[in-house]
Parts: sequence; C-alpha cells; structure tokens
Amino acid sequence: MGYDRSYGREEIHQMMYDSERRLRPSAPVDRAHKGHAISQHTEQRENLFDRRHIRQDSVFTGRKDLILAAEEALHTPEGQLQLARLNAHEIKTCKIAVKLETMKTKVTATVVVNPATARVDGKKVITSGPALYLEKLPVDSVVLILDKLRPAQSWAPLHFQTAYPGAVDFSS
Repeated sequence: MGYDRSYGREEIHQMMYDSERRLRPSAPVDRAHKGHAISQHTEQRENLFDRRHIRQDSVFTGRKDLILAAEEALHTPEGQLQLARLNAHEIKTCKIAVKLETMKTKVTATVVVNPATARVDGKKVITSGPALYLEKLPVDSVVLILDKLRPAQSWAPLHFQTAYPGAVDFSS
C-alpha cells in the first residue's frame, strides 16, 4: 500500500496541522515556502484584503470545510491517480485539482473580488475602488498541492503545502 489509499478525516486534519509552517520538503531549503493550507486558506487568515494583486481570493469558511474538501479530493479517481504517482521514487510532489461532487453543497468559502488590475507601462497596477466581499458561497472545486515526506508505506504521511478553493458558485 502506498500513498493512493483511503485517508480518514482525523488523519487528514493531523497531516494538515503538522504541515503548517513546515518548509516544503520537495524544494531546496533556500527557496522553500512554509506550508499554509490552514493559516492562509481558512477563516484563520488575519486579513482577507491583503492580496489586492489577485483578482479573486477565497478562503474556506472554516477548517471543517477545508478538511471535507480535501477528503473528497484525495478519494476521487483523479486524486488517487495523482497519489499513486507519489509511490514512484523520483516523484516528490503532486497537484490535485478536482470538482467537488458530494461536498459541493456542504463546503463554503468567503470570497473577496478585488477591483480589476490594469497595465501601466507594462506593469500591473491595482485600480482603485472597493472590493466585493461575499460569504458562504458553495465551493465548486478544490486544489491541493502535496509533497511526500518519506518513501511510500501504509503509514507514510503527506505534506499539505496548500489547499484552496479552486472555484466558487456565485449564483447562490
């Protein structure tokens, strides 16, 4: 058994917790970013308006939403396929981007839509104006970036570099 297996919610939560602020194991130490799935992509983020250079920024409404989305993503056929790739010795990281089916109505996000950016003399400049702030929007998809910590064994943990809402449903 390797990385492509069934993960329990508590196990997912523990791996995410352990990954917070841990340097990314697949990157050289001088360029490695710290894991930030919980601190940057849930309600624990201090300021949702701090990334105005991004057109649309979203965070899960709560940690539970993050865990439910990650659980579904890991267990989808695409998720299991990407996790199976981690079993190979030379593969150290994978990206899972999937549409949510089962948890789509249960997982929500808070979204900040910033004013459009403009190009001035070849540089990106944020235009002025208020940001749109929307709460409890259903999450349509999720993106996970994972690294392996040790060779694939049944107990080998994953490093959750990040996990964020890929798309949200603005129609609700």
